[in-house]
Amino acid sequence: MVRPENIQLSLTGPASHLIEVPPGQGSLSIGPVVPGAAEPDVVVGPDDVLDWTAFDAFPRSAGYHWPRELRYQGNDVGFLAWSHRRRIEQFHWVPTTLVTADAGVARIDHLTVTLRGAGLKIVLPPAASTFTAKGDLSRLRAETAPGGTCPHLYFYPDTSTSRDAAPSELPPLPALGEATSVYVGVKPLRQPFDCASLLQFPQLTMVRLSGRLTNLKALAELSHLRRVQLVDCPDLTGLPALTTWPELRDFEASNIDAAAGRDLRQQLKDHPLPQASVAGLRAAGWFERDQALPFGAWPAASARRATKAFRAAEAADDPEKGIRAFVHAINELPGIDALEREDAGEAVILLAARAKISKDRALSWFDADRDF
Repeated sequence: MVRPENIQLSLTGPASHLIEVPPGQGSLSIGPVVPGAAEPDVVVGPDDVLDWTAFDAFPRSAGYHWPRELRYQGNDVGFLAWSHRRRIEQFHWVPTTLVTADAGVARIDHLTVTLRGAGLKIVLPPAASTFTAKGDLSRLRAETAPGGTCPHLYFYPDTSTSRDAAPSELPPLPALGEATSVYVGVKPLRQPFDCASLLQFPQLTMVRLSGRLTNLKALAELSHLRRVQLVDCPDLTGLPALTTWPELRDFEASNIDAAAGRDLRQQLKDHPLPQASVAGLRAAGWFERDQALPFGAWPAASARRATKAFRAAEAADDPEKGIRAFVHAINELPGIDALEREDAGEAVILLAARAKISKDRALSWFDADRDF
């Protein structure tokens, strides 16, 4: 759709907000100003009551109204009822206080929640394709709507920088026990994730794990697995033999410990699967060098280009020129989504730390130059 750069919204009152949206931007962020973070497109208080119908005036494109992606930090749950008649493609929500939310009538295809010091008890949208939870997952209580099915579940738990810390676990989510697809992503150089906490989902047919893992032997109890993916795993000690899963049809592993990778290749040679790939066999030093960067979950081609741009920025004599060049390189990558935008910001913070300059200053360059 063609939109003017200046858009007036009656979000908290008549003509309450005049915002500027760059042409082609399909997302919109709403929330308070947070020190050290990028200012949202629409500034509101976390407890403001919002008139979500303010977005009804925008025409449809490719089956969706603009904006196709909404990022909201606050506690107004009115968007759930609003989405019953105005479908939302992606909604990213950061509540700032304990919230109970019933999304049983909501039409949200992809719902993401980030929990930072606030809890959430939620009934999930009945037809959601994915539900993603990030942050302090101990604060999450979730269940499916009556008559609804469990969406694909994505979990990104906070982890400690200490690799020797007690393993992180998923919280008990008994009302999601019928889940068939779960992804868990942690960093490869931080606190490990305990795979035993996946056993609360006995019907799993697909599991994708990324980062430092422990208690992999527990996966043997998930007898219905048809697809297993392992990404950026420096230690696969205890991984069951692939023949453990009688229904396994698809196995993918990339950027994994070299010794484990050679063993997996031999297993697949002895017992081929319809779909299988083992790539990126890595020595321990590779993880220490490359996986300190936040591009591990990116598509391979984009991750390579982002890493190259990061190394160039790291070597630049002028930190500002280096960081701005890095941001421009990310601008050139295809399809940067919300999570990858956060990763790019994390990379800028890392560059600032290595250059010994202010994080806020570096992020101001990031926000000024990015078009994603």
